[in-house]
This record gives sequence, C-alpha cells and structure tokens, in this order.
Amino acid sequence: MTRYAVLAESASECATGLARLCEALGLEPTTAPVRLTDGRWLARAVTPAPDVRGTLAAAAAAQ
Repeated sequence: MTRYAVLAESASECATGLARLCEALGLEPTTAPVRLTDGRWLARAVTPAPDVRGTLAAAAAAQ
C-alpha cells in the first residue's frame, strides 16, 4: 500500500489539496486535515485495496 500526504498552511488548503490528490490519482482519504504542533495541517490518503473477490472467483473458475 502506498501512502500519500498533503501538508498545508490552513485546514481549507489541506482539504482542497487532499481532494485534488484523491481525484487525480484515485486515492482514498484516510486522515482528514489535522493541525500539527508547528501550526501546519496534514492529511493522508492511500491507494485503494484491490477488489480480489472477482479475481479469486475467476481463478477458481479457470481451474
């Protein structure tokens, strides 16, 4: 699983960056913007887990 982070100066800038990142790369947000001790904001996203149910059913049918 690959993790991505957005670091910004405000909560709204962080949320906008997270939304753009998720839309552009097809990611799933995991952490909404949180304020760090230095006053900046951080949000995180990950690559979605593959849906293996269809893959497993196809593999079983092929045997």
